[in-house]
Amino acid sequence: MSDTDALEAERLRLRLTSLYLAGNVATHPAVAFEAVAAWLREHGDRGEGDDLRPGQQPDVYGTGPLVEDFEAEVAALFGMEAARFMPSGSMAQPIALRIWSDRAGIPVTAFQATSHLELHEQHGYRDLHGLTAHILGDPGRPTLAADVEALIGPGGAAEESNLASLLVELPAREIGGQLPSWDDLVELSTLCREKDIRLHCDGARVWQAAPAYGRSLAEVAALFDTMYVSFYKDVGALPGAMLLGPRDVIDEAAVWQRRQGGTLYTAMANVVSARINLAACLERMPRLVERAREVAALFTSHDRARVLPDPPQSSMFHLTLEGDVEEMLLAPA
Repeated sequence: MSDTDALEAERLRLRLTSLYLAGNVATHPAVAFEAVAAWLREHGDRGEGDDLRPGQQPDVYGTGPLVEDFEAEVAALFGMEAARFMPSGSMAQPIALRIWSDRAGIPVTAFQATSHLELHEQHGYRDLHGLTAHILGDPGRPTLAADVEALIGPGGAAEESNLASLLVELPAREIGGQLPSWDDLVELSTLCREKDIRLHCDGARVWQAAPAYGRSLAEVAALFDTMYVSFYKDVGALPGAMLLGPRDVIDEAAVWQRRQGGTLYTAMANVVSARINLAACLERMPRLVERAREVAALFTSHDRARVLPDPPQSSMFHLTLEGDVEEMLLAPA
């Protein structure tokens, strides 16, 4: 059994035997759309309080002030040149890796064994974009510079090792929200730039990573060539994602988005939902990181409870309770 198959089998076992506690407070499904409608009636298409005229769209096929202004705001937040709103990270991230591979003439990337691209996307990077991937390092910990050096050799270069890019997830969900130390992340970024390997951040939950590091989002993003962020994870908005990076890369990514059918006639509801939820996420996330550590400490005071990592490095962790399953299910709350 391969490492990937073993990980998938363990994930299935955990899914069948675990209770998953996450996300925002449950609300009626209509609430999100009511908030979008209220925002549109207040701001109109120019942000001046005018109602939209019948049949008018504030965004059309990925253009228009509604989406373009938001892309510019998020790009500025991360200190990057440009951003592109996309339906999902499953579309955005392989596109980024494809672009870096095309530019290097090397259809090879690398990432850790628990990457979303490896476990949850039916190998779209391979079957849609023709890429192959090296699986780096220990699946139980974040990727380190030493993992890259083990692949290319201390004196190697990207061309010699046949490697165009490296993807790193911050924080890594499948391993309890683990993060490399800040110094380790800087070392990894420095190595990739020395070796001309493009570093991409799977930042689906990077909103947690910045306060965990005590850094700004722009400081984190400065270590990467491109970055993806999610707006339904942590932000609590309707589905949506954004790819950030240099202007020419994002312009090329927009072409790939259209090729894959991702340039919808309108993404109005999703864009507005992201806009109205993002500020609250940024405000509450430092407290959620702190709260995760407080809650984990309560559990680990019990001799039959373990958390991973201990203490939590972001606002998520894995909790294991030791004991008989039936006995624990019958225990009083």
